[in-house]
Amino acid sequence: MIKNYFKQYILLFAFSLIAQLALATHYRAGEIVFRKISRFNFEITVYTYTDQLQVAADPSTSAVQIDFGDRTTAVVPRSSIDILSNEPGYGVKRNTYKTLHTYTGSGTFTVSIFDRNRVDGIININGGESVNIPFCVTAVLVIDNGFTNQSPVLLSSPIDRGCKNRVFVHNPSAYDADGDSLVYEIRPPKIDPFTDVPGFNIPIFSDSFSINQNTGLLTWAKPIQTGIYNIVIRVKEYRKNGKIKPILVGYVDRDMQIRITDCPNFPPIVSSLVDECVVAGNLLQKNIVANDIDNGQLVTLTAFGGPFVQKFSPAFTSPNTVVGNPTGFLFNWRPACTSIRADKFQADFKAADNGYPIPLVDLKSFKIKVIGPAPKNFTVSIDSNGFRLNWSPDSCNFAFGYRIYRRIDSSFWNPSTCQTGVPPSTGFVLIDTVQGINNTTYFDNNNGKGISPLVNYCYRITSFYLARNDEGKLVDLAESSEGIASQEVCAMVLRTKPIITNVSVLATNTANGKIFIKWLKPLLLDSTQYEPPYTVQLQRAEYGKQNFTNVGTGKVYALFNDIVNDSLIDSLLNTQNIQYDYKVIFYSTKNGNLKYVDQSIAASSVFITPYNSNRSVTINFKFDVPWINKLYKVYRRNGNAFDFLGTTTNLFYKDTGLINGQTYCYYITSAGNYNPIYNLDTLFNNSQEICGVPIDTIAPCAPQLSYISPCNQFNINNIILNWFNPAECDKDVFQYKVYYRKTVKDNWTVLAVTNANTLSYTDTSSLLKYSISGCYAVTAIDSIGNESNLNGNAFCIENCPYYVLPNVFTPNKDANNLNELFKPFPYRFIEKIDLQIYNRWGDLVFETNDIDINWDGKDQKSGLDVTAGTYFYIIKIYENYLAGTQERKVRGTVTIMR
Repeated sequence: MIKNYFKQYILLFAFSLIAQLALATHYRAGEIVFRKISRFNFEITVYTYTDQLQVAADPSTSAVQIDFGDRTTAVVPRSSIDILSNEPGYGVKRNTYKTLHTYTGSGTFTVSIFDRNRVDGIININGGESVNIPFCVTAVLVIDNGFTNQSPVLLSSPIDRGCKNRVFVHNPSAYDADGDSLVYEIRPPKIDPFTDVPGFNIPIFSDSFSINQNTGLLTWAKPIQTGIYNIVIRVKEYRKNGKIKPILVGYVDRDMQIRITDCPNFPPIVSSLVDECVVAGNLLQKNIVANDIDNGQLVTLTAFGGPFVQKFSPAFTSPNTVVGNPTGFLFNWRPACTSIRADKFQADFKAADNGYPIPLVDLKSFKIKVIGPAPKNFTVSIDSNGFRLNWSPDSCNFAFGYRIYRRIDSSFWNPSTCQTGVPPSTGFVLIDTVQGINNTTYFDNNNGKGISPLVNYCYRITSFYLARNDEGKLVDLAESSEGIASQEVCAMVLRTKPIITNVSVLATNTANGKIFIKWLKPLLLDSTQYEPPYTVQLQRAEYGKQNFTNVGTGKVYALFNDIVNDSLIDSLLNTQNIQYDYKVIFYSTKNGNLKYVDQSIAASSVFITPYNSNRSVTINFKFDVPWINKLYKVYRRNGNAFDFLGTTTNLFYKDTGLINGQTYCYYITSAGNYNPIYNLDTLFNNSQEICGVPIDTIAPCAPQLSYISPCNQFNINNIILNWFNPAECDKDVFQYKVYYRKTVKDNWTVLAVTNANTLSYTDTSSLLKYSISGCYAVTAIDSIGNESNLNGNAFCIENCPYYVLPNVFTPNKDANNLNELFKPFPYRFIEKIDLQIYNRWGDLVFETNDIDINWDGKDQKSGLDVTAGTYFYIIKIYENYLAGTQERKVRGTVTIMR
């Protein structure tokens, strides 16, 4: 394909000077957009903007050849033509071409069109001599099994005008029906899909020229030279598609033209606008106002953007278009549920005055987030050993599912106007996600462990939506947006079962440890269903396991009212190393046999572990209990007793200011409670005792590292590293390690280990013929073995590839044998090349992959000397970099002199 392109372009360049320009199409601007019809079938639309005054009846725009990027092309007839301007010296017509194309499979395809002539006098292309510079626009279309895609459409014209010494603004007003995130950037125009136009510069005759990458607003502050300019605005589409980082799924290049003229008036001003949000189905209204400081001038206010082109319930202004000074209208939008999406819509407003010789404009826009409604009729009820949650189906009828959040006790939080989901700051935790719009019931039994009695559980529900286009069709099964949270609903299980209140370690030992367990009796029982006598049995298991066994024998009570709150001391345990769970089983009697009634929620002992570090020991806490622990008291051994150190609400406590190598022993007491309305007692439970020994774990500082690179000299064949330690960090350094890796993706390897007095290293082993790129780091190691951060001073040396070809050689077999071969100047860091050389007729005369080329001026097929003259080449140069091999394309000419 590239060869075909090159041959076509060589022929065009060769004949451009003798072409009859009166019969050529002179292009001003253009773009390509596409719309998916089915999986592999797409509608491709090309818009070109040409100088309609160049030729009264120009037949060359009656059709355009489209390259579909899959090695196929088609000549597509023009479907419509619109005259945009008959202004003397600046005529513009818009040509529209539409066709259907079917791809054979998935892939990334660059769709393009080409024409050999632009209009002349484009200041920022080829020094203004632009008539013989080809015109090419592209769009990238991605077909992937994981998603469907269509390009953004650009709702404003690519032909725009501005005034000298006045601010120029333009917005392509791109809208993506799939809801993809759009990012804008300025690019050079192209002469083919691979090559920028020659002599391009972003307009420099100005104070500033930039585009807002999020809104697409192009601003040119005070252009100071009149004339026409061309740039490309690339509109890139990004989609999460199940990834943490959004991926690029396509782009459209708009080649646009800006005409700057002299004019005396000032532009109008649209009032500032702020972003909004609206719940689908609700009405959003906003006043849009514009005025002009020039007396007697009228301002025309118009609107465009994504909200106005929605298939269902589009936005509108009332009235539609207004003229006056000042002037304004009311923006109205009641978005349909099909407009719910993760990305925001953009509404654009343009104010144009009636100044002479051209009207000046101002553009303002604001973003609109359309969000899903909150689930309605949310209720929570007690059901067996948990809660049954119920709510009504999504009123939009588009939810893909629902998210269930839970916390202990009320949050007293309600979402703000534009707040979606349930933020972590509320204390709610996402406990589950269910799919299906009608899946509106959920049973929460705490993953089978049961719901703790006397604890106030609070819930919220949200709907979530997958990405859809403006027709309501799914475009992405991964990306979603979340609606507004439901109202908060709370519930609590009362005393229908035994309730454990204490699991407290009394003695720490590997064989004779003891734990105190206490529980509350149930208060509510259906005695007609569960007959006396009643048995209460304590059971034990290792933490997190389900191998519960009886502890002693169960206690039997003749009547329900005889049951008492009770306790037991479990002994002969390894409380030093093992954490234990306990639960209480409650039985009735039927036909002389035990009948299971209910059981308590399991509760564990508090287990602590030490983390030893420099002059400190950190105690970490772990437990799983049905009550709420809110405070922890920490004690440290002092002789035969324990001193109180302090309290914490965290699940750790750091004891500092200690002596390294000395043993310190600790235990903690947790303090918690159930709902105080039903149980006022504070529940205190002790952990086992543990000991820690502080050690030096502080690594030295990373050395300050510098290097000498041979990149700017051909004859140096090593890399020199030098380092030193900051004054405050040079203590206790025992040695240094030098690390290397070839690329940033490789693992580090050790090149050398040096003593504390060696502060330099010369690397010659890693220097290969074709590359010196690589990454280095130096770490400091102390006498304990602590090593500084490997990435603390890591740096990478990039290659500096060099490959230049001469523009003339003389294969004349002279006596001195000089300049007989076409070959590169001395080069470096080149992996390979791919070179083709053509004559002026586009015929291939020589090709090679040899980096040294060594062409002797003979036709590769015939073996005969080619004639003296100029030959065209295209070369792919594969250069080595840290990120891997990168391809660079170069086109040029070489002259043979004989």
